[in-house]
Amino acid sequence: MHSCLVVRRQLSKLLSSGELSQGEYLVLRNIWLSKQRVADERLPAFRRAADLSEILELSRPSITRILNDLERKGYVTRSIDPNDRRQINIELTADGEKAVQKANEKITALAERLVTALGDNDTDKLIELLGKLADIYTEIIAESGDAGDE
Repeated sequence: MHSCLVVRRQLSKLLSSGELSQGEYLVLRNIWLSKQRVADERLPAFRRAADLSEILELSRPSITRILNDLERKGYVTRSIDPNDRRQINIELTADGEKAVQKANEKITALAERLVTALGDNDTDKLIELLGKLADIYTEIIAESGDAGDE
């Protein structure tokens, strides 16, 4: 457990470098991905807080807190949906798009460095073992009925 916590802390430091928290990155990335997937220009390129909450398995208050921080940084805007005034649309700003692309580049560079350091065989083993670990955790959580939040 100690090793998992150390890896998580170190990964967080490497990825954020004071610019984005992991939660902020995940929210920005999902909004950015929704924009990338829109092939039909008539479809809106945004996410709603409820969508993000479900995708990221975070509570709505957690998503709201992250969105407030991202809005203060100028990375997202929120506007009332003209088709359903009860809904709030969330869109990336140009600065938000730059921030997520910069973070993506940093993650890619980090992954490439890990593969170089570990080698192909150990990288494949690590991916396999992390997948098994995630499956075990998912099973334990399902058995306990505790969904958690972060």
